[in-house]
Amino acid sequence: MIIKKGNLALRQCDPSDVEIIADNMRLADVRECALVGVTPKMALEVPFIEEGATGFTITHSNKPIAMCGVTPMDNYFKMGRIWFLGTTDLHEMPLKVFRHAKICLAFLVKNYEEVENFVPYDHWENIAWLVKLGFKVEKTPYYLDDHHFYRVFYCNFQKTDTKIDKSRPIMH
Repeated sequence: MIIKKGNLALRQCDPSDVEIIADNMRLADVRECALVGVTPKMALEVPFIEEGATGFTITHSNKPIAMCGVTPMDNYFKMGRIWFLGTTDLHEMPLKVFRHAKICLAFLVKNYEEVENFVPYDHWENIAWLVKLGFKVEKTPYYLDDHHFYRVFYCNFQKTDTKIDKSRPIMH
């Protein structure tokens, strides 16, 4: 167990979590996977097949309800692609999960200066949730196969290199 708060816990993901979460995934997450050309199962297997990727499972009373992680994108700039896919159980406890997510986010980004991902433009609930967690939304739309996405990113100010020349603006 990495983090435990009440009935919620964050632990290393296990291959057996993939089927449980894929079979009960929220419709918005299933749609997001489809828009980028992967199945829910393929998306959840990333921590087991991508070099350097990390993956964690969020459980409620020991039942897997979500998986999240970060895949390194650029080791020099310490950038990663962050992701989160959950089950319909998340709808039953949004406030509890949100409080836990803040703690989990700090853990997920500890080795990165910045993490990012792309969210379908019409997934306003997910975008609003990410903004409340401290993510920024880039205003420029991105398109993949005619589908509109927004880039969301989170700057880990505790990890940002303090040796940056202060006379120049820092872009975050």
